[in-house]
Amino acid sequence: MKKIITAIVFVLLLLFPLVVSSLYIQRIAVMSAIFAILASSLGLLVGQVRLVSAGHAAFFGIGAYTSALLTTRADMPFLVGFVAAILLSGLIGFLFSLPVLKLKGHYLAMATLAFGIVVQMILLNWESLTNGPNGIPGIPFVSLFFLDLKTDTGMYYFSVVVLLLVLWGLSRLYKTPVGRAFHLIREDEIAAATLGVHVVRYKVIAFTLSASIAGLAGSLFAHYMAYINYDTFNPLESFMILAMVVVGGMSTLFGPVLGAVLLTAIPELLRDLADYRMLIYGVILVLVLMFRPQGILGKKPSR
Repeated sequence: MKKIITAIVFVLLLLFPLVVSSLYIQRIAVMSAIFAILASSLGLLVGQVRLVSAGHAAFFGIGAYTSALLTTRADMPFLVGFVAAILLSGLIGFLFSLPVLKLKGHYLAMATLAFGIVVQMILLNWESLTNGPNGIPGIPFVSLFFLDLKTDTGMYYFSVVVLLLVLWGLSRLYKTPVGRAFHLIREDEIAAATLGVHVVRYKVIAFTLSASIAGLAGSLFAHYMAYINYDTFNPLESFMILAMVVVGGMSTLFGPVLGAVLLTAIPELLRDLADYRMLIYGVILVLVLMFRPQGILGKKPSR
């Protein structure tokens, strides 16, 4: 049954731009795919290891600025910026996680929130590098070898392929000994440590991987939008990403994807209510927490 559903979803994704000719709807689809990658990166932390990051937009921004600066200032090809965004975001995530993951609960959440604020202030004030509040314009579109993805349709297919690769990689990871260690830590840290799991080490691995995937999403975002500035990567964005994970189902592979699609598409489709975007997010989150606390795709806990 799962294989049939997977095949149907794959066909729908493949035919979507051919059936839906509206460039506006295609643009929403591209943004949904990018935010689905971003939400999946946070889902790795929140859903698999129970680490709440309140500053995840920082890694999104690091990836975006890394790729944008390399392709505009250093005239590097997209692929170099793309790989560099993944590696630098992962490295910073690794270095940040070493001291911070000794904290727990709300202390950890506050530390990650502070990190997100610091990164945003660096993006704003390091004008010689980031161009400060003016941001970085003229970011080239995605170009891979002989493929020049300037159209929304081309970018849609590319972002969906990257999303599917990320989901495939995460699904494989969760079945490895590393993934099983994540699950043990999620269920009971003390029991995991008793069984010989090095809890802090696996948390660092999860944090590093999560930061890398967020940087990947940031690179795609920068090259699709062709312009970025510091305000896009504010702490409020981190809470919206967290809302996507919670709404879809944090402990599932596809929950963050569904949450990202819903919370990206609904406010866009209700553009007349754009000033109330955060209110819409809040209402959806409250309703889900009231009637489906495990998320839309999450399983109810066994009694």
